This record gives sequence, structure tokens and C-alpha cells, in this order.
Amino acid sequence: MKYKKLNVVSLFTGAGGLDIGFEEYGKFNIICASDIEAEAKNTYNYNYPNIPFINQDIRTISSKDILDKTNGIYPDIIIGGPPCQGFSVMGDKNSNDPRNTLFESYVRLVNDLSPTCFVFENVKGIKSMFNGKYLIDIVNSFAKIGYDIYFDILNSSDYGVAQNRERVILVGTKLNETYNYPEKNRVSIGNLKIKSNVEEAIMDLENEDDFPNHIKLKHSEIVIQRYKLIKEGGKLPPPEKLPKEIRRKNFGNTYNRLDRYKNAPTMVPGNNSFPIHPTLHRSLTPREAARIQSFPDNFIFTGNRRKQCILVGNAVPPLLGARIAESIYTHITLQNNIKDNSNSKLLLKKYEQLESNPFLKKKIQNTIIKKLTCVDLFCGAGGITVGFQNAGLDILVSADINKYAAQTHKNNFPNIPFVEGDLSIDNNKNEILNIVNKKLNQNLDILVGGPPCQGFSMFGKRRFKNTDKEYNPHLDSRNKLVYTYIDYVKLLNPKWIVMENVAGFTTLDNGFFLKYLLKEIEELGYKNYDYKIINTADYGVAQTRKRFILIANRTGNIIPWSKPKYYKEPKDWQKPYRNINEVINDLSDEKSYSEDKNHISMRHNEIVKERFSYIKEGEKIDPTILPEHLKYSKTGKLIKSYSKVFFRLDRNKPCHTIVPGHSAFPIHPWLNRQLTIREAARIQSFPDEIKFFGPQSEQCMQVGNAFPPLAAESIANSIIKTIQNDWKDDTISNLAKYSLISSKD
Repeated sequence: MKYKKLNVVSLFTGAGGLDIGFEEYGKFNIICASDIEAEAKNTYNYNYPNIPFINQDIRTISSKDILDKTNGIYPDIIIGGPPCQGFSVMGDKNSNDPRNTLFESYVRLVNDLSPTCFVFENVKGIKSMFNGKYLIDIVNSFAKIGYDIYFDILNSSDYGVAQNRERVILVGTKLNETYNYPEKNRVSIGNLKIKSNVEEAIMDLENEDDFPNHIKLKHSEIVIQRYKLIKEGGKLPPPEKLPKEIRRKNFGNTYNRLDRYKNAPTMVPGNNSFPIHPTLHRSLTPREAARIQSFPDNFIFTGNRRKQCILVGNAVPPLLGARIAESIYTHITLQNNIKDNSNSKLLLKKYEQLESNPFLKKKIQNTIIKKLTCVDLFCGAGGITVGFQNAGLDILVSADINKYAAQTHKNNFPNIPFVEGDLSIDNNKNEILNIVNKKLNQNLDILVGGPPCQGFSMFGKRRFKNTDKEYNPHLDSRNKLVYTYIDYVKLLNPKWIVMENVAGFTTLDNGFFLKYLLKEIEELGYKNYDYKIINTADYGVAQTRKRFILIANRTGNIIPWSKPKYYKEPKDWQKPYRNINEVINDLSDEKSYSEDKNHISMRHNEIVKERFSYIKEGEKIDPTILPEHLKYSKTGKLIKSYSKVFFRLDRNKPCHTIVPGHSAFPIHPWLNRQLTIREAARIQSFPDEIKFFGPQSEQCMQVGNAFPPLAAESIANSIIKTIQNDWKDDTISNLAKYSLISSKD
């Protein structure tokens, strides 16, 4: 029987390694591709000018956007691999990397477009990283929407690629037939030819100068001298065996020389990340690495050398892609007819759920892994709880006075004991101490807390300035909770303390409260301490929320400020601040509204909605352009240009600080309403599974008062790494300093 070509939509396309494989197999049409990187688009358009390409963050792409590009044609297959750095052994293994949740958008589009199959590629590390937490989330999400999930790790060298590159390949199918991964044999497909080793792949380029993408890196003389000491197939000798003037510790692939007669190791992205040529004293060119990846020579990479190297290093080997395409086509057209399922790689049946990671050895699963412990005071709805728990900390107890925050916390974290009430009262102090003592036979690791901030905040000070000319910060009971926090430091004697507050904390009453705090902790033995005003946008939060953070320890360890991951004015290799569109775009459709998910529009009257319509995106209201019937509030007061109340967000920028209050949320970038609680929570980086309880006004307060979970997770990750590695000023490596730890300034 002759079958028609099957239609494919490609997500996270990159250079298009998977796409080339599906195209070369000859029985698929790529009807749309997408990627956030501009050079991926340029490269793809150069090689496939007739295939529509969406150059956007996947979180901002809707199924309608894709169908508009495909003229309404739905895909039979969706393929793609979300960025792997959050899981990769080459990365810093940060659980709070926002790239780790890009799969949610992949799931959303699969659910909306309903293909027969999908192919989800990622690094091998996804299997076990963070005890397989993310893999469980991924497969459960796909199974929930009606797909059988197959799992295997494929090594590209088994399929004729001159590279040992192992990748997790998840295949989801709606069919009830067994899916079978490609057999391990070496077969050329179309223009994709098998290669037995590095020599077959690249050695004919040794004397070539004028060849597409064959750009040689200009190494310094010191680097060349090091390269000359590395034998074929070997590494740089240990430092003590090197001349003093060229000594350096081994680092990754950059000081590995390939062996002509073997497969190459995994090509990794970066301008100087490729290994050394087998016989020449230089690293591989983008074209040589592309050859090793099985790209055909007629596929051209655009951009500068660095961009080309990134595209090549991140790609799925096209020949492996072609073999996957072959297996998918065989499955969909029901040509395998294999009834023996004994070798099936089925991981999870549709509509079922995994409870634990099946790839962890039973011995490891049954081993109680000792986690670092933490107590979370003044926790509110649990922003810090979410972040610290995601980083792997064991929260022994949380506490707050607000009954609605308590309800929210207890519902979201039923296994964490919660103390509700005034934390300055002795009964509550004793209850918290008893809970900690019952769970621990040693000192608490971390005490974290954010005493209520209104007395220190710019918002609060402005209000008091306008309503109470004689406001005295020493008499504000909320400010005295700083003293309560110190009481708990004395009571629990943790090894580390973390205190969070508003940026205004440092200057209140000419710095009195800060000086008091520092004096107290130093007298309690916390000789290592530092404080800093951080911008949470630096850590992946789509909000320029500045907070005071104090970190101290009595262990002699360094104070580990996390390096920023995102930048307001990024350089070429840096990530820009995340914007509002990334995090709330999918919530703009009325079909997404749900009271259960805290996503219900505020009940604005028609006059208010009309007034909102006059506010331009990214600007505050201009009362002068309002028609007469919109110039006055319902109380008869003239509408004024309050920047935070009548301000419309810009979808392409991060949000300003979300402040608490029923009507304090800003206006949606393109809809004539204020943000919903869920949208504000997304901007704060709360995951959707966290639900908020109580009256709507209280839910707004909970979200607005919270510390962003992603920023909390970043702080916790840095402290955990410092404790696990026992980093001190004289023991921390230069690599750790450079890649993970930021200076105070």
C-alpha cells in the first residue's frame, strides 16, 4: 500500500538536525519549525526557505500561530528537544533553571494539535537529575493527555555516526500498537552517510581552506604549545609535568585530542568547546564538528563562528534523526506487525501516572537520603518554601500569622507542619522548637525568614508619610518582628541564616534596624555574613523585584551569592530578562479561565474597562486624553496618573514589583483588565500547581507579599553547593568561583 507523506511540526528546532533526518528519510513534510534563537531561524531559512519558521519563545506560541503558518494543516508528528542545560552534565545542574519547564509548552502544543505521535529528545542526564523529578513530570504530563510513552537512550554511534552521543528519546503515541525503536545497525539514508570513525568523517578537510563553515579558531601561542604536548587520543598532561609558563588544569573537551580511528566524544556547544584535531594543533572547525555530527556538506550554518559552533553542538545528529523517522513512519503506517512485546520500551501507558523514578536502582530508592534541613518563618503563601523545597531542602516547619496564608500553605504542603499565629508569642516559639527537636538530633542547617515588610517598604513609607506625619518606625509592631527573627536564631541555633526583606530595610531610620541585626548575629557567632540588594529578574523571574537578602553562617564557609543568569542589557552570549509574554501568554484565552486555578478576571465595570482601553501598552494612564465621562471615579474624584494602579504592562519587558492588594495589580498588556491572581503568581514564578485560598483580596495579598520561588531556589542551590563542597575562602576552586559564585557587587 502506498502511503502519503506525513506532516511534521518541529519545536526547539535549533539547526534542524532532527528535521534533516525526517526530510532525508523522504516520507515526511516539515510544515512548520520554530526556535527562539535568531541564528537558528537564519540557518533554517537559508537551507529550507520554503518551510515557515516561527522565531519566538515557545511560551508565547499558540496552536493558532502554528496553524496560521501551516494553512490549517494539523501535524501527524511533533518533534523537538527542549534546551538541555538545566539537566546536562555540562551545565551547573540548577534545579531552578527556567529552561527545565519549557516542556510544559511542548505538552500544551501537543495537547492542542493532537498529533498521532511526538518525539521528545533530551540529554541522558534527565533520567536521574534531581532524582528524576523532571522526567516524572514530563512523562506524566504527556500520559495525562492520552499518549503511551516509550523511553530509550540511543547512542548515535550505533547508527553510523562517528560520535559517541547518548540521548534520551521519548516517543509518545496515541496508537494502541507497540512502538519499536530503530534497530542498532549502520545504514546510510539519502545524503546522510555512515562513518566508521573520525578519519572517515573529517580527514579529507585537513588541507582545505575554502570550504563552507570551515573556520579555524586563532589560538594563542600558549594554547598551541599545550596542544603540541597532547598525543592523539590523549589529554593534556598533569600540571606538574608541564613547563611552568603553560601550566593549566585539564578542562573538558578543550584539551582532548581526537583519535582518527575511533569515534569522537559528544560535541558540545561553544566557540572553544570542540576537541582538538587528531593531527593538527587546533580545535575542530564548525564544519568538522558538523561532519562528525553527520550533517551533509550542503547544509550551511549562518552567523559567526561562535553561533555556528552552538548550533552544531546542540543538534541531534541528522543520521540518528533519519533512523528515528524511519521507526516512526513504520509505527504509524502499522508496518511492523510485531506481536512480541517482550522487548518493548513502553514506560507509561496513557492516562496512567508514575509515582517514582523507575530508573533509580531499588537500593538507592530505598536508601533514605539525608537532606539539609530548614525552618521557614513568616512564610506567607510559601514562595520560599517552594524554592527551598525544589532545591532539595527538608522544610521541618513553616509558620505565619495570617489564617488565609496558613490555609494556602497547608493545602499545598500537607506534609510540612504549620504553626499559625503570632510568632513573637512564647507558646508558638515553644511549639516550633518542639517540632524541630522531634525531627532532629543535631543542629538545624538553615533558618530562613522574611519578617513583614510594610514598615520598611517604599509603598509603606509613602503611605505613612501621607497619613501620619509623626510615624515612628521603632513603634511599628511589624518592624519589631525583626527582633522576633533574632529570637528564633537564638532559640534554634541554625548553622546558616537567611533573612529576606524589602530593599528599604537598609535605610529605615538611618540604617538602625540593619545595624542592630548585624550586631546581634555577630554576637551570636555568625562571623561570616553579607547582605545584598538583589534583583529577582537576574534569576529568571519575569519581574524587576528588588529585595534585601542577608546570608550568614557560623561554619566558616563563604557567603555564596548566585551568579545572575539573565541580564537587563545582555551581551551576545547572555540571556535577556524574561518578559511577561513568556509567562502569561497562554492565559489570555478565555478558555483558560478557571476558579480552581485562581485564574478569574477581576469584576471591572464597563466604565473601568473603557478607561483601561485608553492606556497604551507599557504606559501609565494619561488623564488628559480621557473622554469626559471617564475622567472621574465613581466617588466623583478626578482620575490621576497613579503609575502602579493605572499602568499597563509591556508584554516584551519584565513586570515591575507586584505589590499586595485587591486592586493593586497592574493592567494586562493587551486585555482591558487587571492581572488575575494566577497571572500575578506566574510573574512571581509560582508553579501552577500552587493554589491560593481565601477571599480574592487575600489571595492578592498572598501573591503580592511573596518572595519569588525561582529566586529563593537560586539562593538555596548556592548554599547547598557551598555546604556540600565545604567551600571556604582558601578551598573554593577558581572554576566554581567563575561559573557559580558572584561577588557582592
